[in-house]
Amino acid sequence: MTIKNNLFKHEKHLRTIVGILLIASAIYFDIWWISIFAITLLITSSYEYCPIHDALGINENEAKRNYYLSQFPLFNPEPVLLFKEDGRLDFANNAGKKIFKDVKLLEELYPKQCKTAHDLVKEKASIFNKVKIGDLTYMIHFKGVSEIGSILAFAFNVSDLVKINEEIINTQKDIVYKMGEIGETRSKETGNHVKRVAEYSYLLAIESGLSQEDSDTLKIASPMHDIGKVGIPDAVLKKPGKLDLDEWKIMQTHAELGYEMLKGSERPILKAAAIVAKDHHEKWDGSGYPNRTIGEDIHIYGRITAIADVFDALGSKRVYKDAWELEKILDLFKEERGKHFDPNLVDIMFENLDKFLEIRDSYQDIA
Repeated sequence: MTIKNNLFKHEKHLRTIVGILLIASAIYFDIWWISIFAITLLITSSYEYCPIHDALGINENEAKRNYYLSQFPLFNPEPVLLFKEDGRLDFANNAGKKIFKDVKLLEELYPKQCKTAHDLVKEKASIFNKVKIGDLTYMIHFKGVSEIGSILAFAFNVSDLVKINEEIINTQKDIVYKMGEIGETRSKETGNHVKRVAEYSYLLAIESGLSQEDSDTLKIASPMHDIGKVGIPDAVLKKPGKLDLDEWKIMQTHAELGYEMLKGSERPILKAAAIVAKDHHEKWDGSGYPNRTIGEDIHIYGRITAIADVFDALGSKRVYKDAWELEKILDLFKEERGKHFDPNLVDIMFENLDKFLEIRDSYQDIA
């Protein structure tokens, strides 16, 4: 890399002023050799390059910094920013000044809980972060440049891609809800059951410490928990009375049927739905079905949906039972804590019972 600019930020102007003064002095005092220094200063100022600095390694970092700045497309339509290692904004092209006009510090754009600015520079690492600016969404690529002790930030407008992705997710969400409703309708459940299960599941996921992404995924996937019921005969599924042993064995197959229907998909939402379908009837003590899985070996999605599904099912009127009173439902959860249900999740449910009841009241079944 050939570096032509190795002067300090204001050194060019200082050399020009001193050069002019020396020429004036050489003429006034008639000392010819002073003009040699003056011309040297003016030439190095004009080229913004000093061979002595280059030979002695003076201003090397400043020279590299100026070189990188000279490469930045000032009129590039996308923002380009440069931050010093201490986080202060050092440079912004025209687009950067316009789009990120209020940004002064790296932390205003940099993702939290990532490498420190110092480590990013030292390791020459790269980190991406999505930032919302008004109605626009920008993906910013942060790149540590140890040669100049700075962080480059290249921003790209991804608003259209985000909108397209949101439309795809919303379409998947609608399809999942409809498929969930189909499974429930076959057993004469209401569409609001899957909506309540989705909201309960999301609440438990967030309160139990799952990430926002995982919680959102579970909220969309949990309505598919009983999709396997589409493969259960009406004589069993819609029987108003208690199932006999053979019928109960048939009914239990809906968990595996749902899993088999969904397991082949590579879509995160449908993969999550497959897990929910398979695991939401497993029990903490290993007495559930289809695989008698025990404790934390049951996927967290299944453990959460189990509580959401049972809480709502007990409080809803079904073809084979009347709705339970809230006190009776809560007594069952206390009794089944550590047996049927994950004890930690049961505790979280009780701690957030008011929010559960608010969800229940917001999605009441229409008689």
